[in-house]
Amino acid sequence: MAVPTWDNARRHARALETALDSKLSTYSKLAATIARGGGGKDLGAEEEGDGVGGYKLVEEEIEELLGKLEQAIDDLSALINSPSQPPSASMQHAAQRHRDNLDDYRRDFVRTRGNVEQSIRRSNLLGSVRKDINDYKTATNSQTDALLQDRGRIDSSHRMMDDTLNQAYATREDFAQQRTLLASIDSRMGGVISQMPGINSLITAIRTRRRRDTLILGCVVGFCVILLLGYTFGF
Repeated sequence: MAVPTWDNARRHARALETALDSKLSTYSKLAATIARGGGGKDLGAEEEGDGVGGYKLVEEEIEELLGKLEQAIDDLSALINSPSQPPSASMQHAAQRHRDNLDDYRRDFVRTRGNVEQSIRRSNLLGSVRKDINDYKTATNSQTDALLQDRGRIDSSHRMMDDTLNQAYATREDFAQQRTLLASIDSRMGGVISQMPGINSLITAIRTRRRRDTLILGCVVGFCVILLLGYTFGF
C-alpha cells in the first residue's frame, strides 16, 4: 500500500507546482503591466484575477498554493520516514527537489510582490503630482479658457457667414444658368415668330411676365440674403 500512497502524493505535489507556475506567470504579467503604468487609482478594485486590479486575489491564491505545496512535501517526507516504507535514494531526491522548487517559487513570489508594491507606490506618487499640476493649470488658465471660448464663437460666426456666401454664390449661379436657358428659349422663340407671324403679341406677353417673375424672385432672394446678414452680425 506504500507505493500507491507515495505516487498519489507525488502527483499531488506536481499538480500544485503546475498551478503555481501558471499563477506566478499571471502575477508576473500583472506586475509588468503595473510597472508600465497600468496600475491606476483603482488597483485592487476588480474581483477577477485576470486584470490588473485583481493582483491581490492572485497573491492570495499563490500564498494558498504555496501552503498546500509545503504540506504536500511534508507528507512526502512523512512517507519517507515511515517505518513501513524504507527510504530510497530516488524518493529522498524527489522530496528534496520538490522542496527546492518550493523555495524557488517563494523567492520569485517575494521578488515579484516587491516589484508590484514599488510600482504601485510610484504610480500613486505620480498621480498625486499630476493632480497638483492639473489643479494649478485649472487655476491659472481660466482667462485663457474664456478667450478660447470667445474665439470659438467668432469662428462659428465666420463659418455661418461662409455658408451664407456660398448659398448666395449658388443662387447667382442658378440665375446665370436660368438666364442662359431663357436666352436660348428666346432665340428659339424668335425663330418661331419669324416663321409663324401673328403670335407676336403672345410672345410679348410671355416676356413681360417672365421679366416680372425674375424681378420678384430677385427681390425675394436679396431680402433673404439681407436677413441672413443681419442675423449673423446682429444688425
